[in-house]
Amino acid sequence: MVKHYKRLYMIDYTNEGFILPIEKDGVKGYASVNAMLALEEDGLDLTGNYFVYLLHPTIGSTDFILEPTSGKVRPWIRKGGDIRLDSETVQQISDSIEMRKIKTSV
Repeated sequence: MVKHYKRLYMIDYTNEGFILPIEKDGVKGYASVNAMLALEEDGLDLTGNYFVYLLHPTIGSTDFILEPTSGKVRPWIRKGGDIRLDSETVQQISDSIEMRKIKTSV
């Protein structure tokens, strides 16, 4: 017989996403960066991937996934998104993810 226990505390996933301002040629947009989670035995767990909705100031709306790699030169790979999306913007988003990871691990 399996016993189910009520959780004694509320799990808070609200800190798994953030908004990052993006500016190009004097026009502001933003990236909504969200950690991707998957169902595990004891609840949700981080996959390591990030879903990004980007309102790019010059090309418009697009979305893509950032997946971590084991490489030091290119630690993230972008999957999907508008083909006109510049690598500088993607790098700015991945740098922000890395900075947040460093801050939360301290």
